Amino acid sequence: MENATPKVSVLVPAYNEEKYILKTLEALQQQDYTNCEVLIINNASTDRTAEVVRSFIYRNHLTFKFRLLNEGRQGTQFARECGRKNATGVIIAQLDADCLPSPNWISNGVKLLQQKGIAAVAGPYDYFDGKFLVRTLTYFSQLLVLQPLNTIVQVFRKGGVVIGGNVFIHAAILERAGGYNTALCFYGDDVDIALKVSRYGHILFTRKITVKSSSRRYNAKGFFNVQAKYTRAFFQSLFRKGINAQQSVELAHPR
Repeated sequence: MENATPKVSVLVPAYNEEKYILKTLEALQQQDYTNCEVLIINNASTDRTAEVVRSFIYRNHLTFKFRLLNEGRQGTQFARECGRKNATGVIIAQLDADCLPSPNWISNGVKLLQQKGIAAVAGPYDYFDGKFLVRTLTYFSQLLVLQPLNTIVQVFRKGGVVIGGNVFIHAAILERAGGYNTALCFYGDDVDIALKVSRYGHILFTRKITVKSSSRRYNAKGFFNVQAKYTRAFFQSLFRKGINAQQSVELAHPR
């Protein structure tokens, strides 16, 4: 892209996130990149998520636009697709509602995405509120395993590595790839988008866009249980050229 500051649309799906969403919005408001919009998609929440978002928008002098959308069909992919269809940016950035990006998160993501041949840029999580062992294992496994794995699978045109809540994608490429697969539930969505996007260019996985994220999933389900599900989803996609809806359900609710 020739434009040094292309418009970015940040998609933030939010399902019952009243405990975390405010800090995420505050972190986004502190970004040093202002040619952007933030689309918060209230995904059939039953708590005060929408109220917290409205209050934040009303009370703050915002340097760029924050919009609250509603998606009644529960599911991260439904929420992201709703956001994508309402987005006006030429870059789509995905962020989870419990993530705290650094002030240069967007500017770094844009700079990296503008390199020749790059279709998407993804980065790791830093589980800042986790126990020392979880924080250490997850961070270094992402860098020492996922980063080289991302390079290897793309050599063989088998997809790429994307962490769903920390990625930048060219909006035109995402459109050509068919958008987000709403048939998938939580597990397998990042694998699916990586496979589709990688057909149009390289996926760069780098710690330069690391974001802080809540470790609540690891705390609730255990480190090895969560990692096993992500690993299974990845290798199912690797050898079967994708992951279908039934496999996604089985990963979320194993027999």
